[in-house]
Amino acid sequence: MIYGLLIAGVLAASAGWGYMKGVERLYAYQAKQATQAVKIVVKQGAVTERIVERFVKVQGATKIVTQTVEKEVVRYVETNPGPCLDAEWRRLHDAAAANTISTPAGPADGAGGAPSAAEALEAVTASYAACHRTADKLELLQAWAREQSEVRP
Repeated sequence: MIYGLLIAGVLAASAGWGYMKGVERLYAYQAKQATQAVKIVVKQGAVTERIVERFVKVQGATKIVTQTVEKEVVRYVETNPGPCLDAEWRRLHDAAAANTISTPAGPADGAGGAPSAAEALEAVTASYAACHRTADKLELLQAWAREQSEVRP
């Protein structure tokens, strides 16, 4: 009986010691994983910061180009006043800008009539500016996603 209790005590101590070692290894593994996760988050944050800085620079450059184009448009309009396109052009342009181009059921409804050179060029300039802003965002979003996927601990 004494030997049985002694063996049971040794087995219980061994099990307790093994359990403690297992818990220690688990905690060490979790600490290592947390450390690696922190490194990844920091690197991802750095990527985001770099991309945002690039976006601000690109956005500024696009704004300068857009302002330059607008100045040229104003200069052109001042030398070419009056109507320049028909009302169908306005309908097609507005539909394209709204991404609703479809086969026309009939002639333009005449709403607004023929645009003046100023109105037409203002609409086109605004559309191109919006297009360039969207292209800048998409290009930098793709760069961000590509760089985020390359982050390693």
